[in-house]
Amino acid sequence: MNPFKDILYKEKDGLVYALHWKNRYDPVSIALLAGTAMSAYGQIQQGYAAEAEGKAQQEIMNYNAQLKEREAAAELARKREEARQFQLQGEEFKGQQQVTLAKGGVLTSQDTPALLMETTAMNLDADRRRILEEGFLAESFRKSEAEGLRYQGRAAYARGKNAKTGSILTGIGTALTGFGTYKALQPNKDFLLAKKHGIL
Repeated sequence: MNPFKDILYKEKDGLVYALHWKNRYDPVSIALLAGTAMSAYGQIQQGYAAEAEGKAQQEIMNYNAQLKEREAAAELARKREEARQFQLQGEEFKGQQQVTLAKGGVLTSQDTPALLMETTAMNLDADRRRILEEGFLAESFRKSEAEGLRYQGRAAYARGKNAKTGSILTGIGTALTGFGTYKALQPNKDFLLAKKHGIL
C-alpha cells in the first residue's frame, strides 16, 4: 500500500473510515499553516532581494568611482600638457624679450635688464607651477569623489546584508509563532474515530 496514493477503507462497528494522508488533518489547519509558511518564505526572499539590490548598488558605485579616477587622470594629463605648452610659450617670450633689449643696445647681463629677465623667468615658472598645482588639486578632488562613491557602495551592500539577516530572523520568528499558535494540526474526525476504535 502506498499511503500517498491509496485510500484505505477500514470498517468497525458498522462505520467505514476513509484513511488517506490527505484526509488526515483538518483543511483549515493546513491552510493556516501553509499561509504561515508562505509568509515566512516571502520575508526571507525579501531579504535576499535586498542583499542583491545592495550588491548591485555597490557595483554601480564602484563603476562610477572608476569613471571619477579616469577623469582625475585625464584632468592631470590635460594640466600637464597645458603647463608644457605654457613653458614653451614662456621660453619663446623670454627669447623675444632678450632680442628686443639687444636691438635697443642694452646689455641683458647687467643691472636692470638682467633683473627684468630674471623676474620674467620667475613669473613664468610660477605660472607654470600654478597650472600644475591646479591639475594635482583637480586630480585629488576627483579621487576623493571616487572614494566617496566606493564608501556609498559599501554602505549600500552592508544595508542589503543587514536587511537579509533581519528578514531571515523575522521569517523564522513568523514561522515559529505560526506553528506555535497551531501547536499541532487538528486531526480529521475519521482519524480520531479510527484511533478511538482501535483501527489505527
